[in-house]
Amino acid sequence: MDSPRRISALALGLLLLVTAAGCSTVRGHPVVGDSVVRHGVDPSFVFGTDSSPVDELAATVVTDAQDYWRRTLPRAFGQPWHDLDGGFFSVDTTDTASEPPPCTAQVSELAGNAYYCATVDAIAWDRAALLPVLRTNYGQSAVVVVLAHEMGHAVAHRLRSGETPARKRRPVIVEATADCFAGAYVHRVVTGDSARLGMSTAELDDALHALTNFADPVGQGVTDEHGTAYDRASAFQDGYTGGPTACAGMTAADRRLSGDWTGDGRRAGDREFPELLNERIPAIRDYFRELAVHGGWAWTPPAVRAARDSNTSGCAAEAAVYECRGDVVVDRAALDRLTYELGDQAAEIPLVAALATDALRRSGEDSDARGLERAATCLSGAHTAERVRGPGNGSAADLDEAVRSVLAGNSLFAGETISGFEALRAFRTGVRDGVRACSS
Repeated sequence: MDSPRRISALALGLLLLVTAAGCSTVRGHPVVGDSVVRHGVDPSFVFGTDSSPVDELAATVVTDAQDYWRRTLPRAFGQPWHDLDGGFFSVDTTDTASEPPPCTAQVSELAGNAYYCATVDAIAWDRAALLPVLRTNYGQSAVVVVLAHEMGHAVAHRLRSGETPARKRRPVIVEATADCFAGAYVHRVVTGDSARLGMSTAELDDALHALTNFADPVGQGVTDEHGTAYDRASAFQDGYTGGPTACAGMTAADRRLSGDWTGDGRRAGDREFPELLNERIPAIRDYFRELAVHGGWAWTPPAVRAARDSNTSGCAAEAAVYECRGDVVVDRAALDRLTYELGDQAAEIPLVAALATDALRRSGEDSDARGLERAATCLSGAHTAERVRGPGNGSAADLDEAVRSVLAGNSLFAGETISGFEALRAFRTGVRDGVRACSS
């Protein structure tokens, strides 16, 4: 449950979003004209509803999710589903006269949050400071994912109801399980199996942006609450691709939680552009040169030049890092912006992907643009994991920066051909399984 008695990951994410407003296209961006609702549901069954469009969206999501779990739970786990006993609560947290929902003593405890209350089997959401902000900055798909996560807690509660009490699960595993169940349900929406909701690939990417931005901040002592960006995105994707049976029985060992990788995972100071190029480019070149040697083929790394020092006429120059007449050209302003918004590891990702792409081309890889991009993004994940796991080289915070960069499309070298969701899946393959899994 997203406890209303302390600042939740959702509320913290909203704070990050608000402070970044006007200067970032990564943490949140205005979404115009999106609509995931095909056939809306009257929200009159929701306690406290004002029958607003945002409550209609919420009512449609929870109704559709309950229908999904009513069919899926018996098939996947041999257990019947029953609708939430305590129901659903919509609260205007700006109105101090509002009735507090279950599991809270006062309305302010719900501000900027949504949660599942296990004691009465109910879900509550803030319709004033959460759902509208999600919708504005990430689109309606973000509302779907947030409420699907809370429904995921209800699913997990039902699956545990017959268990003999055992040692208490780590909060981060509880949250990962809910993220995973959310992914399983959202797959139904994206693939067109829902009569009420529909979600495009781009809207799925927007929802993942929201999910990763509402992760625990690495190194601030709360990484065992909801998990890092890598943890949350990984759990969601596992449910999306593997279905609900992939979600039950999660443990810290099989999640390979990023916060467990290196110490406290605190983020070191970000490197400036010259340091990024002078320090990291030689190391990245050496990494792929060594791979080439082990693969039995020669690779001469391309020159890496700043755009202002190069003749880029006639070259496609929309990306932060791009190819121009055999060289790798970098846009300093774009990489500085990435460092400012997400961190230096986020700025390093497109550099790694660029050199990986060049190395793959020289290796004789016979692949289309999509396959090449997947392989390069996978190699970026393998490279990042090696840095993070190595002593003194990086931290779990670097991994989170990389995840957000990949989702934002910053692993791209030669045009956008795969979605953020697909790129993240390729990146995770490299992190988890290493370079041998990255053949395009």
